[in-house]
Amino acid sequence: MDLNLLKTFDVVMKTRSVNLAAENLNVSAPAVSHALNRLREQYQDPLFIRQGRGITPTTLAIELHAEIQQPLNLLLNGAKSRQQFNPQTSQRTFRLSSHKDLDVMILPRLLAYRDQHAPAVKLSTDFEHADEAQRQADLRMRRVDLILATVPLDEHGYHNERLFEQPLVVVCSQNHPRIKNTLSHKQFFAERHLLWGTQRLNQDIIDSLAIEQQPSRDIVYKTDSICNAIMMAAQTDWLCVTGKWHAEFLASNHNLNLFPLPFELKPLPVYMTWHQSQHQDSGHQWLKQSLFCATQTLRD
Repeated sequence: MDLNLLKTFDVVMKTRSVNLAAENLNVSAPAVSHALNRLREQYQDPLFIRQGRGITPTTLAIELHAEIQQPLNLLLNGAKSRQQFNPQTSQRTFRLSSHKDLDVMILPRLLAYRDQHAPAVKLSTDFEHADEAQRQADLRMRRVDLILATVPLDEHGYHNERLFEQPLVVVCSQNHPRIKNTLSHKQFFAERHLLWGTQRLNQDIIDSLAIEQQPSRDIVYKTDSICNAIMMAAQTDWLCVTGKWHAEFLASNHNLNLFPLPFELKPLPVYMTWHQSQHQDSGHQWLKQSLFCATQTLRD
């Protein structure tokens, strides 16, 4: 069978769209349709059925895709997979999707590790996804090699490894007019708050990690940058809930007090996530191991 037919079928399965598949393959939509028609004749099955504005695979298509995934990945990426990755000489570029608040914790450590063990390897980190569907698509289509996020991707075909956990704390100005040496539950909810606006599991960070549901807070300012939130807390009488690492990193130079949360809260996990198609790639294995080694101090 023509390998290009299976390659086209694979991309249509991943995008659920003839037009998007054509765009990813850099061919015309009629060319994708023609390839699918040849496969339909081969397997005597429609493979895809129109549903609303998109298409949905038949049972045979789902089974076929599961069967061809591993051999197709080996065929399409065989040269790279067979080459033994040599970190001392490789000039490969790895693409990471993360968030600015995670970057400031992880990237300096990863770059220092890279400089020591793989000086010619490049790291591209200008991929940031607020949308989970786009994040998954970019992993499937190999536009990014690895995702760093606080939520794992639990769908079939993705693999997650927890890198570390960060406890959350409360910061406020040392000149706060009401909060001095302690912070009670009543005081916490009586004050005005800065909201770390990054969503987790479609909830605010606190709500996603709280053991028991808590009262609503008086939110006066919202930002998607935790460093920005901490700097605002230093100049106002607003409270800010943040990761302990960020708080300790900025507190000493900005006259901030740190307090534990006055209620039980799970720590914030950070995962690295990749697609199963990367399993045979020795360079990708090196990248995951490098991240794990570089973040060792964040687990201590």
